[in-house]
Amino acid sequence: MDDVVGTAEPDVAVEIADGVWWVGVRLPNDQFQCHAYFVEAGEGSVLIDPGSPLTIETTLDKVASIASLDSIRYLVCHHPDPDIAASLPYLSTRLTRADVEVVTEWRGSALLKHYGHRFPYYLVDEHQWQLPLGERGTLEFQLTPYLHFPGAVVSYDTRTRTLFSSDLFGGFVPDNAVLVSDDVDYIIDNARPFHQHYMPSSELLTAGLTRIQQRWPEIDRIAPQHGHVIPGPAVNAAFEGLKAIECGVFTLADADMNLKRLLHIAQARTQITDALLHIAEPMALVSAINSILAETHEARDSALFIDLPDQGWTMWGLGHTKPVRRTPPQDWPAVELPGDPVAVLAIHTVDDEHPDEDLLDMLHGMASTLRPAIDQYLSEYQQSRRVEDLRKASLTDPLTGLGNRRALETALPLGDYSLLALDLDHFKAVNDEFGHASGDSVLSQSASTLTSAVRGDDSVYRVGGEEFLVVLPGADETRATRVAERIRASIASLDLTGQAPGGRMTVSVGITTVSAGDEATLSEALKVADQALYRSKEAGRDRISIGTLPPPSA
Repeated sequence: MDDVVGTAEPDVAVEIADGVWWVGVRLPNDQFQCHAYFVEAGEGSVLIDPGSPLTIETTLDKVASIASLDSIRYLVCHHPDPDIAASLPYLSTRLTRADVEVVTEWRGSALLKHYGHRFPYYLVDEHQWQLPLGERGTLEFQLTPYLHFPGAVVSYDTRTRTLFSSDLFGGFVPDNAVLVSDDVDYIIDNARPFHQHYMPSSELLTAGLTRIQQRWPEIDRIAPQHGHVIPGPAVNAAFEGLKAIECGVFTLADADMNLKRLLHIAQARTQITDALLHIAEPMALVSAINSILAETHEARDSALFIDLPDQGWTMWGLGHTKPVRRTPPQDWPAVELPGDPVAVLAIHTVDDEHPDEDLLDMLHGMASTLRPAIDQYLSEYQQSRRVEDLRKASLTDPLTGLGNRRALETALPLGDYSLLALDLDHFKAVNDEFGHASGDSVLSQSASTLTSAVRGDDSVYRVGGEEFLVVLPGADETRATRVAERIRASIASLDLTGQAPGGRMTVSVGITTVSAGDEATLSEALKVADQALYRSKEAGRDRISIGTLPPPSA
């Protein structure tokens, strides 16, 4: 039978699959609805999780509308809680067949006997975890320990591939008029508080769900004892959604049982874990953690601090769009992320003098989970630094720190510009008379003088031993000449006593100006500037010459 998503009349049985009937009772003003199911199998029919004294009479009336009560041969109790089994004494008088048996696991039978009923037990663990139902097929069972009872089981109808999941997939239901739902988000939202209350740990929950899927890979619907029946298209997503629920929240505190607060903290842990799977960049990660922690109502802000090699403490967060140099605040609680270099997540809590211990315990417990994300970033950061260092090395003159010819070729300005080709006069005499150390000093001082003599958007390059080039974006010939003269005078005024002949140096300069309409390439412009520089040298050095590009071809 195809599933129908929606409401059902509360006072009638509802067939959810071929021969499988919902015979539960909707109690007014009760979000913890309990479902009973009836499986038609002739004289061997089954009543699953029959219910309590509050519901059993109506449940039997619904069964009677489908088949005779004398057809009930088995009473399946997936666990021994009262909402499932407290009706057993009543059923001892209403069901007159002498061969009715309670189907359960041995640990369940140890408690079910205390209800004082008359029925013997059919223990599934002694019958290969199955109950044959004749021509109908088989009802198979799977142990789901501690979910939420040590001997809890679920069952599976092989004919309709219906999973009777007991407490699993159950939830507090805000709209108990809806029996079947395929809205997985709605189902999981309702299931979350129920499972966080009753299931002991996420590990046990995931393990139990995985065993069910391995045992029965084909499930056409889930019929839980609480919540909503889940139709086939939503089954797989419901399994994955339930596995993601964080359980065992009571272990987060010793004496404080403020469950609502603990649930917020547990949910934050789940959300942070999910964020780590999708976010690697520290700024985005801190932003996500801030949003998540805000929902706990125990934290105002957070920031990540890493003691970066060669840079010191660097911070991500606090409204900055880029990392900034800052040390961790001393008055904020901090969670150290184990590893090298030192990294801490500093939390600005609602009360920094008395921060929420459970929140900090949760974050301390996640420190080793957070660290790999930081290490991944640091690895990428260090790699990018190495790449950047190599790039700079390939574009930079190591002695003067100026750009080299390769850097010039990658940064030539667009539009009008002027080139100044410069050569220190008689530089060979510096090395010959005073040594190469003095030569290096003269070159370095000359480079500093050139840099000081130009504007911020002008560029200075060392393109040979004692050869320099200055690029002046937007400069015409007049301005280029003015800058060249300032450079010539500044070099001549350097005090180089003991480093150069006569304690001074001069410079020869060649100028060329390139307009936007010129067809000259960089190499052509450089050639004209070099020719002008050569003329300055021929004319006696310590002077400026101007070279003119040939006119554009017609």
